Amino acid sequence: MAPREFLPFRKGEGNEFVERRSEANILQDKIRLYELVLGRYRQMIEHSESKTIADLKAMIRPNDETVQKAKEEITSAMRPYIYDQHFDIAAEAAHKTVREMRTVKSLIDFWLTPKEMMNLRGGDPMDKAVFLCSLLIALDNPDSYVIVGVDSGIKVAVGYKFGEQWRLLDTTSKASVSGDKETLLKEWFGDERNIYEFNNIYYNQLKGEE
Repeated sequence: MAPREFLPFRKGEGNEFVERRSEANILQDKIRLYELVLGRYRQMIEHSESKTIADLKAMIRPNDETVQKAKEEITSAMRPYIYDQHFDIAAEAAHKTVREMRTVKSLIDFWLTPKEMMNLRGGDPMDKAVFLCSLLIALDNPDSYVIVGVDSGIKVAVGYKFGEQWRLLDTTSKASVSGDKETLLKEWFGDERNIYEFNNIYYNQLKGEE
C-alpha cells in the first residue's frame, strides 16, 4: 500500500461552502478561473484536439444521432421525403438551422460534436460547417463538402452539387451563391493560396500543394 503522502490529493473534495456573493460576481470569477485553466493547459488540449486529414473526414457524421434528429425535424413536413423533389427546400432549412446557431469563437482549438453544438446552440464557423455538411449528406446528398481556404487565415463554406449546379453556403449568415464550381470558388475564396474540400468519404486539394 502506498504511503499516504503519495496518494492523490484533490483540494475540492468534500470542501463544500456557500458563496455569499452576487451571482454576477460568482460568474465573473468562474470565467476568470476557467481562462486560467485553459491558459495553463492550452498546449495539451490543442495537441489532443489536432486533426489529420483522416480525422477531418471522420468528423462528418451523417448517421450521428443528433444529426439524424435534425434531419427528421426538417423532413417531418415532407412525408414522404423524396430527394429529387424536396432536397432544395430541405437544404435551405438545414442552412437556416445551422446559421441561426450562435457563432462562438473558442479561446483554443477545440472541436465540438453535433450534440455539444445543439446543447450550446452555437459553435465556431468550422464546427458549424461540419454540422451542416453532415446534415446535407444525411438528407441524401453525398456531393456535399466542407470547403476551406487557407492563407494568412481560414475561410470556410459548405458546398454541394444538386443536379448540374453547385451552391456554396455561409454557416454564419444567409449568404449563398450558385453556379459552376470553379467560378464560385474564385468568387468566394479569392486569392487564397490553398483550398481543400472534404466530407466523410473524400478529401480533395482544389488549389495549392498537396
